[in-house]
Amino acid sequence: MARKSNIDPEIKKILANIDDSDNELLVDPDDDVGDRLQTLYQRLTNGREKTLQPGMLAIWKPGLKNKRFPAYGHPAIVVELLDPPLLDHEEEAGMTYYREPLDMQMGILHRDGDFLVYHFDSRRFQPYEQDGAVNR
Repeated sequence: MARKSNIDPEIKKILANIDDSDNELLVDPDDDVGDRLQTLYQRLTNGREKTLQPGMLAIWKPGLKNKRFPAYGHPAIVVELLDPPLLDHEEEAGMTYYREPLDMQMGILHRDGDFLVYHFDSRRFQPYEQDGAVNR
């Protein structure tokens, strides 16, 4: 007979999403994993960011957001394009930011209304289409 759990259902949901094992590495990936990887690679390298200039609005390309700000769908403004790019000084090669080329400064509105400028990898951005067109 199953024992009734005393764990809060919300905590149970959180715990169910925690997986610290590497067992998934032993399983063959689904076909759609390969398709998704190819799609994201194509977005990263499609060149849409090359049209960005200071003063233009930009948003994350879908699936390529790697920083907290700006939120998906929220535009930021290009402040400066850097040539040569700065390289992120993350020390560990296993970190996602390791030697990331930061070639664009962008300004965002922080939730408190302040204008903040951050460095980004421009390949992860595309022009913001204000006419309601689908951003891809």
